[in-house]
Amino acid sequence: MQAKKSGVLLLACVLTVVSWGFAHAADLTWWSHWATQDTKKVVLNEAKRRFEAKHPGNTVTITYYEKKNMWPILRAAFTAGSGFPDVFYYDIDVPEFIQTGWLADMTEAIRWENIEPYGKAFWTRPGPGGKMGTWAIPVEASSDEIYFNKKMFKQLGITVPASYAFSQDEFKGVVSKCAKAGYAAFATGAADREWTALYIPTALLLSKLGVDDLKKLARGELSWKDPRVVETMKYYRELIDLGAYAKTLTSMTLADAHRYFHTEQKACMFPVGSWYTGRAFVPPDKGGQPKDFELGLLNYPLIKDGKGHGQKFLSVAGSLAVAAKSPNLKLALEVANAFADVEVGNMWMAQTGIQTGIKTDPARIDSPIKWYFEEFGKVNTASKWVELTTQDVKALMKPGLWEVWVATVNQGLPNRLIGVDDALAKLEDARQKGK
Repeated sequence: MQAKKSGVLLLACVLTVVSWGFAHAADLTWWSHWATQDTKKVVLNEAKRRFEAKHPGNTVTITYYEKKNMWPILRAAFTAGSGFPDVFYYDIDVPEFIQTGWLADMTEAIRWENIEPYGKAFWTRPGPGGKMGTWAIPVEASSDEIYFNKKMFKQLGITVPASYAFSQDEFKGVVSKCAKAGYAAFATGAADREWTALYIPTALLLSKLGVDDLKKLARGELSWKDPRVVETMKYYRELIDLGAYAKTLTSMTLADAHRYFHTEQKACMFPVGSWYTGRAFVPPDKGGQPKDFELGLLNYPLIKDGKGHGQKFLSVAGSLAVAAKSPNLKLALEVANAFADVEVGNMWMAQTGIQTGIKTDPARIDSPIKWYFEEFGKVNTASKWVELTTQDVKALMKPGLWEVWVATVNQGLPNRLIGVDDALAKLEDARQKGK
């Protein structure tokens, strides 16, 4: 009888523990950019699988967005204090999210030994009240590249220099040849991004000024009427007047621009982040480039008497953050921690062809796009990487200056709605007001 009672008590205890476990199991929500990028989804799903295997009974539901649609919804949810996800995609587009206290500090929660030091350093910055913290996992790193259509260059008689960098005059000749043949020089769509038409002018300014003075310009410590800036921007306007951009610039989205470049093949070049591969290296019926498309890469043009020759932009891009007020904060941080693994870094590289802030072991990366790694390495052998990108410039600029930079250079200049002198006057006025 006593044994029977003991058995009943043991069963009751087991049932209690089991029911407690199920009662406290969580279904975490994760909002992510990359709705159309299946190669990246493979890696995110692997991180989800690893988390769920390590934490039985707990699940993660990923909802995909295009980030331009996600930001306003996410901002509204955080402002309201409800309806926000536990885990979410994050990048420098919305630096203010850190100061508002919406991001959890990851300093003690992540296996940082598996993250590249520059990746951790990028997201280690002052948070609410000036307190330092590390606010995101640097899943994606990205360099600003100028891709080109090799077949089109051959047809137009354009020979790429051994350094993969055209001189200032040579680059102007390339733009002219493309335009005269009926092509846009650059496949750029500014309908849904505020920075897509900034790649070329920012690269030209880097080549002329060098990264130190470019940062001074962005921070308002250097005048927009500096003769070097004026000279570079007037050269840029010459490229525009030759026909650098498509007439559909303002109505073409970023996704449209990809297709315009590799599928419709209406442009010679495509200045864009190296995350190009995340969209391009998927099946053609899902928006990827045709299998026979001949993709090449260039280095930035060498502006006369430039201090930044050979310098190239590289920085952290798409990252992962955790909501500071998540009801499942400890578990949400464990989802982020699942990315801090060399195997995950290797998978990211193999699947996407894009740099990552996660440490990798190149010898163990097996990928069908090894040809791209070889091409990328060949072009960038002598690149002097600088920790900045076209998009990151926003974080350096004081309030008001970025908005004027976008209005004048992402929209006004490429559409020939404003002249260089007027654009620089507006930028200088914004600089003075921001002091």
